This record gives sequence, C-alpha cells and structure tokens, in this order.
Amino acid sequence: MILYPAIDLMSGQAVRLKQGDFEQRTLFGDALTIARRFKEEGATAIHLIDLDGAKEGEPRHLDVIAEIKRETGLFVEAGGGMRNIGTVKAYLDAGIDRVLIGTVALEDEALLEEMIGLAGDKLGVALDAQNGIVKTRGWLEESKWTLEAAIEHLIGKGVKTFLYTDISRDGMMQGPDVDGLDRLKREGIELIASGGVTTLEDIARLKQIGMDGAVVGRAFLDGSLSLKEALRLC
Repeated sequence: MILYPAIDLMSGQAVRLKQGDFEQRTLFGDALTIARRFKEEGATAIHLIDLDGAKEGEPRHLDVIAEIKRETGLFVEAGGGMRNIGTVKAYLDAGIDRVLIGTVALEDEALLEEMIGLAGDKLGVALDAQNGIVKTRGWLEESKWTLEAAIEHLIGKGVKTFLYTDISRDGMMQGPDVDGLDRLKREGIELIASGGVTTLEDIARLKQIGMDGAVVGRAFLDGSLSLKEALRLC
C-alpha cells in the first residue's frame, strides 16, 4: 500500500479543512518546505489539491505543484479545478504523475473521454461523498449520484484509478470509513482511501482490506502520526 502525505493549497499556503468547510481551516505553512520534509522522512509519493482551483473551477497553484515535483522528485498526484482538457495537458506537461479530476467526470462524458484519451492511466477520479452521496464543486454541491453508482458508471467509461474521500471524516481525526471502502473494491481498479486516516491502526486496517493507497493529511502535518513509522508499516 502506498502512502500519500497530503497538502491542500489555499492562497499559496498549505492548509487543512474540517469536513470540506472553507471557513474551518488550519494553516501549516509553506507547501514546498513541507513536501521536502515528507521526502526526507521517506515518502515516495505526495497528494496535492488546489482548493482555490476546486472552488473557482480553474487551477490557481500549478506553479507551486510543478515546483514541488521538480524539487522533490516525488510521485505527484494533483487535483483541484481540472475541468477542461487544457488544464489536464498543462499538468501533464509540468511532469505531474497523476491528474485527479472530480466534477467533470460525472457531468461531461465527452470531456471525460477526451481526458482519458490524453492522460490514459495518469488520470484518476476523486469521488468525495457525504452520507453516500457524491458532492462536487469543491464539496459545495450535492450531485445526483450515489458513490457506488458513480464508480460503476466510471469503470464502464474506462477509469482505472479512484480516490474516495468521506467528507464527514476529513480533517476530523476519527478514522477512515473502512467498511465503506471495503465495499467499493473492484477487480482491475486502483482504490485510494482518503479522509480521517489518523493512526497506525487505521493504516493497518486499510492495508488488511487491500487498499492500494491511503492519503494522510492532518495527522502527518501536525505530527500526531509519524510518517516514518507509517511507512515502515506499509
């Protein structure tokens, strides 16, 4: 199982939100400095989300994300505001290893197909859900999709990598939705868990049920969970 230390970007700073609420944020400082620290502690991958981009519909931190890739050499998956083919191309041209889309995957089938054609296996879909319902527009709007129906639909379109965030647990330090994640597993896809991963026990449970990856944000940022110890467990 691959660990993805997470940095969310807002107004040029690394932040974490509680349950996706833009008004409940904690600042953690310079993103590049934090990314370098993650690499020094043994990380091989990092998860970067442009929160301003997710809210506004176009990227605001591509320069920061590209700098993190250049300076650290980590496997970078990044998302936030990926709603047109030009944005996806810009991220791929910047050397980003995986581009995460969200809203457009369920709203524009033609664009989704074009993005898959351009990015191939470098494209992943981030599904953010609350009470089993997918939310879009940076978690601000409720969609018509249940989580499981959305995954089945997107597998049919050729998507192979999914990241699932349980919004009710994100930033709350309450543990991941292990049972829900277990139900979402499908043959032939990569499933990455996000939201609420807080302890070594959480990571062990995710590894036990066969998760391909886990995103950990606040716990690594505030030091309540040791990245080195978590990596040894994986």
